[in-house]
Amino acid sequence: MFKNYLTSAIRFISRNKAFTAINVLGLAIGMTACMLITQFVLHEFSYDDFHVKKDRIFRIQQDRYDKGELATRWASGCAGIGPDLKGNFPEVERYVRLMHSQPLLTHGDVFFKEEDVYYSSEDFFKMFSIKLISGVDSVVLKEPFKIVLSQSMAKKYFGNEDPIGKMIKSNGKTDYQVTGVFEDLPTNTHMKISALMSFESLKKLWNDPITSWQWDGFMTYIELNNRTNYKTFEAKLPAFIQKQAGEELKKYDAGMAFQLQAITDIHLDSDFMGEFKANGDRQSAYFLSIVAVLILVIAWINYVNLSTAKSIERAREVGVRKVMGSIRTQLVQQFLFESALLNTVAITIALILVVVLTPWFGELAGRNLNYLLFKQTTFWIWVGLLIVAGAVFSGLYPAFVLSGFKPVEVLKGRFKNSTQGIVFRKGMVVTQFVASICLIIGTFTVYQQIKFMRDQKLGINLEQTLVVNSPNIVDSTYQQKFAVFKEQINQFPEVEAVSASSSVPGRQPEWNAGGIRKISQGEDESKQYRVIMMDHDFIRSYGLEVVTGRAFSGEVANEDKSVLLNEAGIKQMGFAKPEDAINEQIFFWGDTFRIVGVLKNYHQESLKKAFEPLVFRYSKAPGGYYSIKFNTANVKESMAKFEEEWKQLFPGNPFISFFLDDYYNQQYQSDQQFGKVFGVFTALAIFIACLGLFGLSSLTAIQRTKEIGVRKVLGASVPGILGLMSKDYIILVLTSSAIATPLALWIMNSWLEDFATRINLSWWLVAIPSLFVMAIAMITVSLHTIKAARTNPVNSLRYE
Repeated sequence: MFKNYLTSAIRFISRNKAFTAINVLGLAIGMTACMLITQFVLHEFSYDDFHVKKDRIFRIQQDRYDKGELATRWASGCAGIGPDLKGNFPEVERYVRLMHSQPLLTHGDVFFKEEDVYYSSEDFFKMFSIKLISGVDSVVLKEPFKIVLSQSMAKKYFGNEDPIGKMIKSNGKTDYQVTGVFEDLPTNTHMKISALMSFESLKKLWNDPITSWQWDGFMTYIELNNRTNYKTFEAKLPAFIQKQAGEELKKYDAGMAFQLQAITDIHLDSDFMGEFKANGDRQSAYFLSIVAVLILVIAWINYVNLSTAKSIERAREVGVRKVMGSIRTQLVQQFLFESALLNTVAITIALILVVVLTPWFGELAGRNLNYLLFKQTTFWIWVGLLIVAGAVFSGLYPAFVLSGFKPVEVLKGRFKNSTQGIVFRKGMVVTQFVASICLIIGTFTVYQQIKFMRDQKLGINLEQTLVVNSPNIVDSTYQQKFAVFKEQINQFPEVEAVSASSSVPGRQPEWNAGGIRKISQGEDESKQYRVIMMDHDFIRSYGLEVVTGRAFSGEVANEDKSVLLNEAGIKQMGFAKPEDAINEQIFFWGDTFRIVGVLKNYHQESLKKAFEPLVFRYSKAPGGYYSIKFNTANVKESMAKFEEEWKQLFPGNPFISFFLDDYYNQQYQSDQQFGKVFGVFTALAIFIACLGLFGLSSLTAIQRTKEIGVRKVLGASVPGILGLMSKDYIILVLTSSAIATPLALWIMNSWLEDFATRINLSWWLVAIPSLFVMAIAMITVSLHTIKAARTNPVNSLRYE
């Protein structure tokens, strides 16, 4: 029986090469797209899944409230929460505290500015499943001035030498002994760590036990025992907050709350202050999952449509088989076997394409996918299920339609497609185009939103700005050296301005200060602000607009007692209008400052976020960043000159620089990558839908060949026949558009809710995709219709 099925399938395929090629190609492309997206989605959901204790590890996420309103959301929390939870709750087995550092590390003549170094408490390697290649997990971070390096960092500083016991210097001052080396962190973790310095070092350096509840910025993780429900434990935290800090919070009419973030949820659900790096987005992962399913369903719909449309040509075959004694069950088995065979061929082609395209797709999506899908046993189980499901889903309906033909009517030539069958195929075509139009509207919306954000006026000039990280190794002559550096760089003819600041546009200012208020206000009226330290050239250099008052000046005595605020800051402080703030005094961390000016709001961060209240303080030589505005075609030559001046004044400090416009646009990188991925697979979905339409219109033209011949004999023109044949498809596309439009608008409005500054969904975002799909459909249908319409009527009337 199997041999008979295989022989019949091969004969059918050999007689219908074009039909089979369209079917297999559509299935293969659909499966390829589905598997590529599945790789990405699985990668997103695999973050931190490798930790053995993943179900018991939680990060303490902290919210601060000001007069009942949410003011700040930290990925990190206060300094004291970790040790206090461990000391007061038996449910907490251990805690780990991390504090970010960006030291200049030196060993011999090798030195680098490191961005991903953290101070860590001693239980790090006991809690997290990060393998120590050298060292013992319980002692490597136990004592002061110890450091553990990642494998790649150890090689960078020590080459092939064994680093254990050797010394490495931080910021030219403090020596740390290397006590361990750990494997580089995998790509699918929310952490980004290249070295860990013992937390005891920080206590010694600051001469502080670091246990305050009003000192934020410490990443804290806890490990609960296996008997504890984390929700039950989380419910105990409000009472604990009241016990530990209630009186102090009450004085300032402030509040705080803690949430436990499961370590496996952080990557997809966390976007707070102080994250290790930019995280993913659960909503985007779900969107792409839906796209993957839609593409696969569209491919399967093609198979169903083409197979049922082909039914007339196979009707006589079925009739003969039934006359020869075949029963319906055998016919169903035969057609399901053909479907399984085509699905198997398609999935084989798809697997080859996935292997070839994964590196390209990983680069497009901004992830190192590393053939993650192929390494999972469940994937191969799903491949088998996909073949079976594909065969059943796409073959069952055609099999029952074909096997249900009545041999007497078929052999007498009276058979024609049923009304139900035609309605079913039209329904499938509508489903395809609903999906395609939704995807096109989505792609257009994502593209327009990103373009809108990048084209908006930011209120600040980012053009032709080179930013250099300020030196880490400084001494008492630092301020004088900076003044010399600034003066010498300004002498180059292409340089327009040089300034220094603690932050530059493109990221949230790291300095977050609470307790700031007008002198006339009580402590309970103080609020939180982001703070930027700047010199007197920063405002001119970046083209910031002074709404009222004046900018900072290097000629005014005691200018370090002056502050500026932006319009959002003035509003938060309670001034009715900017002019009211001039010469008013504010209280800032035990000192008083005078407001001398108000700056117009500008976008310090991406347009996804609203304007934040900012306070600007003055320093002649603030640490952080030096901004050089220059205008020349010889960029490399100018940068070489800047670096030469740098080396003379700041020896031992690396010249680390970046262009500010690139740095600022990195904020949109994840959205751009999402848009590209979404666009590529939208194009594939449309291609697969059109492939099916191409095959369907080909069969329709063939089946109506005699009708076309009769119409031509009776005087019908080619355009008239084309209009007649296209009418049904135009109705299908219009129906699809009517269904897809409200659905797509609802979905994309949900996506746009994450943006503080967003586009309005214009009519053309809906009209163009619908017209585009209609144009493609008409072109696809016309290819066969025109060919049939131009055929000699004599030949058409002879057609059987």
